[in-house]
Order: sequence, then structure tokens, then C-alpha cells
Amino acid sequence: MTSTTAVSRPPAAMPLVGHYVPEILSLARRGLVWAVLYGTFARASRGGCVPLNDSVEPVCYNATLDPSPFTWFVMALLFVIALGSAAKATRTAVINRTLRIAATALWAVPLLAAVLALTSFLTASPEALWNGLPPANVTVQLTSD
Repeated sequence: MTSTTAVSRPPAAMPLVGHYVPEILSLARRGLVWAVLYGTFARASRGGCVPLNDSVEPVCYNATLDPSPFTWFVMALLFVIALGSAAKATRTAVINRTLRIAATALWAVPLLAAVLALTSFLTASPEALWNGLPPANVTVQLTSD
């Protein structure tokens, strides 16, 4: 008498990241808010007229700072990397840490980029705008009256 026993496999476990969908959606919303805030507040313009040397006609300038698309790319890359790391994690502590680090990076990156851009833009002397290289993402137009 032979008996056949069926070998049963345990059901495939649902990936741990599936339990964190609300946190992932919250992370995406916060990242989007910071991306919009960066796009809104990383803009500036300034202009004026400055006499060059002893010339009669002053040189007028208008400098415009625009947000960098590179910052948005870095934010998107951080989000995708965080999701990939969370999806591969096998412990809830690792997923929590990954999402917490990603949340911090998604506000720190655009804030740092905006502060650095605005600081370099506002502290640049007008002469540096046409005698040297303007700060990143700055468009300079020169005219003479």
C-alpha cells in the first residue's frame, strides 16, 4: 500500500512594503509639496544700472534666477531609490528607516538648493554678473542707456 502525501508549500508572503502603502503615498505627497515650494521660491530677479570705469553711459543689467531642473531630478531619483530599497527590505525597521531618511531628504534637498541658489544670487556683485560667471541658473541681460 502506497500513500501519496501532498507536499504543501506555505502561501507566498505578501511583501512587507505592501503594508506601508499609506506611508509611501504620504512620502510622495510631501515630496510633491516640497518640489512645488522649491519651484515657487527659488526664483528671483534683480536689476539696476552701474557706471563702468569712467564711462559716460552706465551699463544696465537684469539678472533672473530660475529653479534648477537638476534638483527635481535628484528628488525623483531619491524617491525611486527609497521605494526600491523599501521593496527589497525584509524587516519593518529597515522599511521605517528607509522611508524616514527619504522623507528627510525630500525636504532637505530642495531647501538646500534654494538657499544656496538665492545666497549666491543675492550676494553676487553686479560687476561679477558681466565680468565673471553668473551663479548657476541665472540669466543676465546687459543693456546700455
